[in-house]
Amino acid sequence: MAEPTFDAPPDPACGAALPQVDGPVPGPEGRALVDLLARHECPAITARRARRSEQTGVGQDPIVWERARGANVWDADDNRFVDLTGGFGVASVGHGHPAVVAAVSEQAARLAHGLGDAFPARRRIELAAALAAWTPDPLEQVIFGSSGSEAVEAALKTAVVATGRGGVVAFEGGYHGMSLGALSASHYREAFRRPFADRVGPLATWLPWGASAGSVAAALSEHRPAAVIVEPLQGRGGCRAPAPGWLAMLRGACDRADVLLIFDEIFTGFGRAGERVLSGTAAADGVVPDLLCLGKGLTSGYPLSACIGSVQVMSAWGASQGESLHTSTFLGHPVGCAAALAVIDLFEGGMLERARTLGEHMGSTLQTLAERRPDRFGGVRGRGAMRGLEVRDGASMTLCRALLQRGYLLLPAGLEGEVLSFTPPLVTTRAQWDGAVDALEACL
Repeated sequence: MAEPTFDAPPDPACGAALPQVDGPVPGPEGRALVDLLARHECPAITARRARRSEQTGVGQDPIVWERARGANVWDADDNRFVDLTGGFGVASVGHGHPAVVAAVSEQAARLAHGLGDAFPARRRIELAAALAAWTPDPLEQVIFGSSGSEAVEAALKTAVVATGRGGVVAFEGGYHGMSLGALSASHYREAFRRPFADRVGPLATWLPWGASAGSVAAALSEHRPAAVIVEPLQGRGGCRAPAPGWLAMLRGACDRADVLLIFDEIFTGFGRAGERVLSGTAAADGVVPDLLCLGKGLTSGYPLSACIGSVQVMSAWGASQGESLHTSTFLGHPVGCAAALAVIDLFEGGMLERARTLGEHMGSTLQTLAERRPDRFGGVRGRGAMRGLEVRDGASMTLCRALLQRGYLLLPAGLEGEVLSFTPPLVTTRAQWDGAVDALEACL
């Protein structure tokens, strides 16, 4: 089936349909499954009735995902939703894209698992070469991981071996993962770090988002870190875009202080912010980091991440002596690599242009809504298909729940949950997006 265009009519077969909710959300099957989950999953993981009631005033469970295609998700009770989250931004080319599914199926039948750093699989080699071509010079050598946190930890470890120093400067609102190593650089949220204070190790030196050149230079001079790590466009911290020239300032400050610059583009890469990579203002300013972290949209649904650096930086690791200093059992997983190669092919075939069309429409329609309802909404944040809408009166969770009842999946962002975060699949159609905006206004 051909890829639906941005202006395609609603079509459930390719995931371009509008919502269809028949009955309560969640329905009886979903509630029963969440009750089962509650008996066997750590209670800290999935927010259930009590927490939902505390946050929204509506004591309901989450829905249980059953299947997905394009921009549509069906729950266990066969209600159809439009996914405005993109599965945390993962579904770059949409849920279950036929080309990705075919690549995964073929690879799983041929070779589902390799032997890590000992004996590489073909797809890992091909993807390493493809990513070197995909990213700007001089980024051409990669360390693969399975999650975004692993990519961040690979970048932080690389900075240590390359500089001989251990500290890191990061920014308020930054989110770099939940593993112990990545958590030390993540400012979002303090409650995530507090229980593990004795295990996380030295924390980053955090500067305000958009910190002045003087503040950055002073922090680098005082702390002499190994690296500065930054999301070129903050995601979970509230869809915040940098001012023109800010990323270029960071690049210059790092060069003068002999500090590495790490871009965490796990959320923003692969078209999410309108570029292949180098999101925020990096592409326009010609800024290239020393290390680049990718994940999420890299595979559009399969666990794989990458930390990419220059030959000069990566050479600091030295040659393998038979046992790698940094590896994992699922290093360069063949199935994940096959998915990533299919995603790259789709972007080479026009997905990036589709992402830009969607992003421009998202920005203009949200701006129109904010101007029409200044009593309820503040500014519009972000770039491309990563947009945030500031909500007044702390109503973001309530609006998310109300939209769920109308068939739209949405999450809040920001340090206080003050922003509605929109990161839909890049194949979302005009009808699906416009329907979401209309539903949001109806919720008011």
